[in-house]
Amino acid sequence: MAWRRRGIGLAMGLALFVAGGCQSWKPVGAGEGWNLYSLDGGASDVPGFEAAFDPAMVAVREVLGPFRAPVRVHVVEPDAQPEMGRSTVTAGVSDVPGIGPARVRAWHTRTRGTLGESSGIYMSHPDVGTAAHELVHARFAEEHEALPLWLEEGIACLIGDGFLAEGRWVIDGLSCWPMRELRDQRIDDAELKRLLSLRAADGSDSRENVLVHFLGWAIAFDLMREDGGISADRWIDRYQREIPVREARERLERTLSAECLREWLKRLEDEDPRVRAATAKGLWKLRSTAAFDALLQALEKETDVDAKAALGINALACAGEMNLTGRQQERMWRVVWPRLRRLELEDPREREALANLFRAFRFGSSRGTQAQLEGLRRFWAE
Repeated sequence: MAWRRRGIGLAMGLALFVAGGCQSWKPVGAGEGWNLYSLDGGASDVPGFEAAFDPAMVAVREVLGPFRAPVRVHVVEPDAQPEMGRSTVTAGVSDVPGIGPARVRAWHTRTRGTLGESSGIYMSHPDVGTAAHELVHARFAEEHEALPLWLEEGIACLIGDGFLAEGRWVIDGLSCWPMRELRDQRIDDAELKRLLSLRAADGSDSRENVLVHFLGWAIAFDLMREDGGISADRWIDRYQREIPVREARERLERTLSAECLREWLKRLEDEDPRVRAATAKGLWKLRSTAAFDALLQALEKETDVDAKAALGINALACAGEMNLTGRQQERMWRVVWPRLRRLELEDPREREALANLFRAFRFGSSRGTQAQLEGLRRFWAE
C-alpha cells in the first residue's frame, strides 16, 4: 500500500532535514511531467524510476487530465520516518493493530516546509502501481484543497491497481488485500461515519489510515462497476462534502459480496490478454477457492505469454496461502507446471527467474522460491 498525508508542515520538513543533515535535494533524472531528486544527487535507481513513472504518468493523465506542473519525486531510504500527525510512517513494514503487517512504499505531501522544499512524492523503491497511486494525490493537490480521505484514497487505489504490459499501465481496480481484510473487520456505523468524515489534513493512527484506504477502495470500486469506469470528476462533485453512511454501507457490502467476485473473475476470459493478466495479478491474496479454481480454468486455455505467466504464478501463490485438498494440489501441478516450464518470457531476467522458480519448487527450496518470485513481481505483486 502507499501511505498518504497532507498538511504536515514543519513536522515533515524537520524529518527530512534530520534525515539529510546538511544535505539537499539534487536532480538526478526526469521524465515527461516529473523530475527525480535524491539527497546530494546520491546513487539511485534512475532507470527503475523512469520505468515506473513514465507509464504511471500516462495512466493518471488519461483518467484525471494533464498536470499543471512537473511533479517532484524524491528517493528516500527504506527506513525514512517522517512524522505525520499522530502517525509515524516508516517506508518499510509496520504492524497495524487488528490488521497485521503493512508495507509503506511511498507518500505524498503538498506542504512547503520552512526548512526547504518538501512538496511532492517520496518513494524508497520504484514501482508502477505505487507511482500511479501517488501521482493521483499529486494531481488532486493541483485542483482540490481538501477532499474526503476515503474518496481520494479510493480513486488512487483504483488507478494504482493494474498490470504493466508493453510499457503501458493497464488499470484493473480489484485490490485483493482490502477485499480480504474488510471481510474480516467489524466496522459499525459509528466508526464508519467517523472514518468517512476524515480529511487528508486530519491526524489519524495507523489503523485508521489503513481502514480509510480500504473503505475508500471498496466504495470507489462499486462506483467504478456502476459507471463502467473511473468517473473521478462526477464522484468528486457528488461526494466532496460527504457520503451518507447508509449508501457507503450498501456499496461496501456489494463490493465484498461473493457475486461481485464471481462477476469480476469473468474478466479472466476477456478478449484482451492484458486485461486477463491484470485480473489475475494479486488474486492469491484473497485466499479464495473460487479465485484459485478460476485461475486454473483460465490457464488451461490461455495462449498469451504474459497472461499465462500471471495466471500460473498467482495460482502457485494461492497454493502457498491456502490449505489445498489432495485433488486441488494434483490439479495444480498438472495444469501449472507444464505451462510455466515451457514459457518464454520476453524479458531475459524474468525468463531466468521463472526457470529458477521451477527448479526451486522441484527441489523444495522455499528460500529459492521467494528469491525468484522477487524477479517476477510484475505478475503477482499488488
